[in-house]
Order: sequence, then C-alpha cells, then structure tokens
Amino acid sequence: MGMEQKAKFIVDKSRCTRCGKCINTCSGMVIEFGQDGYPYMKDFERFGWRGCWRCQHCLAVCPQGAISVFGKRPEDSMPLPPSEMGQYMEQLVTSRRSCRRFLCRNVDPLLITRILSAMAAAPTGGNAQSVEYTVIDDKDRVQAIRQAAYAAMDAKARQHIYTHSFSEFYYSKMKESEKTVRKGDLLFCGAPHLFIAHERCAEKWAEDSKANCGIATAYFELLCNAHGLGTTIMSYSAEVLNELAPQAREMLNIPRDHYTGMIVGFGYPEIPYARGVQKDRSAKTHRYSESNRKTSGNRTSGRE
Repeated sequence: MGMEQKAKFIVDKSRCTRCGKCINTCSGMVIEFGQDGYPYMKDFERFGWRGCWRCQHCLAVCPQGAISVFGKRPEDSMPLPPSEMGQYMEQLVTSRRSCRRFLCRNVDPLLITRILSAMAAAPTGGNAQSVEYTVIDDKDRVQAIRQAAYAAMDAKARQHIYTHSFSEFYYSKMKESEKTVRKGDLLFCGAPHLFIAHERCAEKWAEDSKANCGIATAYFELLCNAHGLGTTIMSYSAEVLNELAPQAREMLNIPRDHYTGMIVGFGYPEIPYARGVQKDRSAKTHRYSESNRKTSGNRTSGRE
C-alpha cells in the first residue's frame, strides 16, 4: 500500500470546483491536479518532511467540503468561530490572572476531557504532534506528589541547596507567601490538578521540543480560563521535580528523557476576580510600519 493510500485522501468530484486551494495550502506539497483536472495526492516516502504532514489543511480549506482525509469527513469538523470571537478572545487574554488559591475539590472530569480534546489541535513544529500531555486529575494523587516533592525541597533548603534559578532569598520569599497568597503551599499553590506538556528532547530537535511544550502550556491555560477554571503556570515546581525530587517526578510516570519545563496547576478558583487589570506594553512593542515612522533629518527610525 502506497503512503498516499494510507492518508485516505478522497475528493468528492460532485462537489469539487477545482479551485486549487487544497494544493496551495498543502505543507507537504503532495497534492496536485490530476489528468482529469481534479486534485489528487501523489505517493510520497513517509509522513512528515518527506511527504504529507497530516495537518488536514486540505480538509479544512475546501469551501465545498469536498475533501476527506485520514477517514475524517468535513461535515464532522467544527465550524470556524464567528467574527465577534475576536472580542471574546481579547477579554479572555486581558482578564485571566494567575490563580494561587484553589478550592479543594476535583474538577468535573467531563470538563477536563473536553479541554484535552480541544488540545489535540494545539500546533507543533512541522506538525510533528509529538508533544505528550500528563494530567493528574485527582487531588489526592496531586497531594501525594506534593508531599514527596515538598519534603525533598525543604530538606535541600535546610542544606542551602536550591534549584538553578533560586537562591536563599527567593526561597524565603516563597515561604513567606505561604501565609497568604499561596495558602500554605509554595510548590503547587494548593492546586488540585496538574497538567504537564512534555516531549522527548532529541538533540537535533531540542529547541523545537521546548517551544512545542510552551505552546501547549499556553493553549491549555487559556482553555481552562475560558471554562472558568483558575490556573497558575509554574516553572519553579518543574525545577524542583527535575533537580531536587526525582522520586516525586517518577510519580508522574514521565520518561526521564522528556523535556518538562513548566507545570500548570488548575482547578476551581477560591477567590474570583471582579475585573481585568490595565497593562500597557506600548513602550516595549516595536512596530515597523509606514504609519509610525519618525524622521529626523536624513535618519528614519521605524521604532517608537
């Protein structure tokens, strides 16, 4: 069986208008017009850079819904969001906050499943889709991991040993925060659930792995907030598990050769926020466009 047959690329010729959009959006460049004038997928060596990227762009772009691929039918895809979704996204991004106090109860498993289902569409470099997600969705299991990691962290701190990004000063400030904002838990902030995006960190694609995990973390965090959950992105906690508490990391069942740079704690927030904040990053936003050029003599600056 040829690789193109494994992709199960099917064109409904009764719908296809031969517009060529599927050809012009094919990242693997394996779709072209056949002798009959309709698009087809030519054979290729293997999935990835030497063939089909499995991105399903051909299915998504066809205005007539004439293309099926990998057994996926266009009528089963979700429609594109309405134009007003942009306003909702702006509100989501500007109003989400880091949550460091959670209710001590599990999130509805169906809601977690729904969020993880949407996470299947999170982008990855080369559409490799090699990022894995580990979710601890039981608060008692999280508590067991926390106890093991916290004990190791505290024991090291008494010996003045900290993670690579911390020092005695930062650790003492985090300990102080347990009295108020972190609710007795500087490590996981009392979060009942944990989400970790991780990927095998092969030397050639190491930077891609880090970027993929970062993107997945951001997508998951925004999806949680969109559903009313509180989240906190924790890099220090990942450092503790990686550097000070290997026995706690083993409880996550994440392979040692997988990159784990961030952990998301999530759950129902204990303290809801009433409004967003007012941040201005215009001084650190650099737009190189005709409208914001400043001219001084013969010198033109494209940055304000």
